[in-house]
Amino acid sequence: MIPVAEIATALGLQDPELTELHGGLSNRSWRLRDARQDLVLRQSGAGSDILGSDPRSELAMQAIAATAGLAPPVVLARPADGLLVTRYIDGNVLSRDDVREPAMLARIGEWAARLHALAPPQGLAVIDLGARAEGYLQSPGGKLPSAFRQALRDGLADRRKATPPPDRLAACHHDLHHLNLVDRGDSLIALDWEYAGPGDPAADLAACICYHDLDPQRVDALLAGYGDGSEALRARLVPLCWIFDCLWLGWLEMAATLDISLDAGRRQRLIDRLSS
Repeated sequence: MIPVAEIATALGLQDPELTELHGGLSNRSWRLRDARQDLVLRQSGAGSDILGSDPRSELAMQAIAATAGLAPPVVLARPADGLLVTRYIDGNVLSRDDVREPAMLARIGEWAARLHALAPPQGLAVIDLGARAEGYLQSPGGKLPSAFRQALRDGLADRRKATPPPDRLAACHHDLHHLNLVDRGDSLIALDWEYAGPGDPAADLAACICYHDLDPQRVDALLAGYGDGSEALRARLVPLCWIFDCLWLGWLEMAATLDISLDAGRRQRLIDRLSS
């Protein structure tokens, strides 16, 4: 049971209205508002830590991103209870088609460049998407045939070995999916920072590319919006996109063991893409 009354009291809300927000895969969220405040209350789903979320990193990353106008400000956090309250962001949540428009991709690229220009908070663990993908594939469970799982691990090891480390570590979101992006007209705001942390800026872009199946022309639009430094990242995108697909498939396999309902068609498309 979500302690809505307790949280409302702690935040000084008066007879707040509670409305569930849909769209999250592993978490549940509610809009909590009264005459003075408009907030979002999120409850982390069971197994969030297994899937790779890190409350400490999330809070630190969202705090610096909010200061830069890139994320909703955090109002209340209770990591031990899996509870997070942020300001509600009014705007349009992007669709998959929205993200595939060149003009929007340029805006996302510019947003990512602003995030990557921020110095990551001190003391946070560096997030290596290749290592995380390997961790998913090592875990028991899931329905991947053992031979295919081993082939993925071998391919992952080869690409990680052949891909040099990034020139720099940056503040990264690591989950730039359209459902996590809100268009406010004059700005974009990213939600759901549970996988955020210091990382490879090219890997952050690779996530957006893979989530939305961007073709070369659309990748060009994303990089054009990113601006300075984009060409240095471009050469890293091919192996990192394969690595992200591997991570995504591994995440889906892990999520399935937690009874999270997911798109079976997407899972099969990832298998086909990684098999080619």
